[in-house]
Amino acid sequence: MQRRDNRHFVSHHPRRPRAPIAPTEANSESDLAPPGNRLKAFTPRPGLGWVQLRNAVFSTSIFKKMVGKTSPGLSAGELVTVYDRDGVIFGVGLFNPQSQIALRMVSFNEAEITESFLEERLALAAALRRQTLQLDTTTNAYRVAHAEGDGLPGLIVDRLGDAAIVEIFSMAMFKRIGRIKHTLLEVLPVTRVIFRSDEHIQRAEGFFLRQDDIRDGQTRGMVEENGLRFEVDLAEGHKTGFFCDQRDNRRALTAYTANARILDVCCYSGGFGIYAATIGNAAHVTAVDLDENAVALAKRNAQLNRIPPAKYQSIHADGFAYLRQMKLNGQAYDVVALDPPKLISGRDEFAEGRKSYFDFNKLALGVVKPGGMLVTCSCSGLMDLAEFQNMLRGASRSAQRRVQILGVTGPGADHPVMTEFLEGQYLKCLWCRVL
Repeated sequence: MQRRDNRHFVSHHPRRPRAPIAPTEANSESDLAPPGNRLKAFTPRPGLGWVQLRNAVFSTSIFKKMVGKTSPGLSAGELVTVYDRDGVIFGVGLFNPQSQIALRMVSFNEAEITESFLEERLALAAALRRQTLQLDTTTNAYRVAHAEGDGLPGLIVDRLGDAAIVEIFSMAMFKRIGRIKHTLLEVLPVTRVIFRSDEHIQRAEGFFLRQDDIRDGQTRGMVEENGLRFEVDLAEGHKTGFFCDQRDNRRALTAYTANARILDVCCYSGGFGIYAATIGNAAHVTAVDLDENAVALAKRNAQLNRIPPAKYQSIHADGFAYLRQMKLNGQAYDVVALDPPKLISGRDEFAEGRKSYFDFNKLALGVVKPGGMLVTCSCSGLMDLAEFQNMLRGASRSAQRRVQILGVTGPGADHPVMTEFLEGQYLKCLWCRVL
């Protein structure tokens, strides 16, 4: 499982890796262009290599089947000018003939783009977080580059203390890791850069991330957020090691937790529960996760923040089974935070993943005291807000509980969404009063 990521639980099985698709020749119009959809001849703009599309769609991800012709000798990861079937410039993209996503677009206009786009956009991304949002004043853990949201498809960067953790999702970004590292050391107050990439993505894109790129000799780090401290696993931790996207929601939860009994399901490093026990002055927090390493990490983070053991309990258990047992035991909580991992990784998993969300929320609703709060989250981009709310409506009906949605939130402003990639709105949090 990727994204929030690799947190294990019983009801979800990660997709089996698919074999990489071999590069194909894409230079013959007669081979690739169907009848009635002929590609027109054109004179390419000098400079970059080029790709001509059968059909140009306004999307940052252009799939291989939509590629019509390419200039000879293009290599994987190359920056190219993209033309529509009439030979009109569509934009500029990063090309990889091996990947199912053959083009990752970096612009949709006639402006000329050079290789310096990478350094320029990383500098702009860092400036947004450090100058505009002034995140350095409250935390040293934040998203620095949010892929398409910062015009850098295939690249995610989080600053975690003195380290920049880089997730690579494309051959194009892999081939530029030297420049990425150099730029991040210039624009961020970090001393090291660590690269990470899912093995399935590496196979699909056709690259291999060496251990020298992944590790720098030190795998543990420490971050601070709103006066709290968290240990992070920089090499093996879920996602980049810390869920920066929930920072604002962790703080918002504390408005409901004074003297309350809290259940933090899928707690990972303990974020929601530790905020509740400290800033939120909760009476007691129970934190549950199936990953025993996550449970141990949450316990250490509670100790780091000087939470008395009697006030914070971390439990190694499957969230589904634990919620069922608490219901049978007649247990009820003032506030339940439900932040499961990504349950829908692909369209072929949608039905199964939606059912898992339904079951999770039905069980969670069953252990909230009347008048209490449920904060339920989804990081599955394929489940949009309307579908997430519909799922909750069905779960509330099945649980025989009335639910008032008090608000809807997402990630912080360090996770921007570009208008050309609105599907980047992946994280959804519903703030619910349960009657």
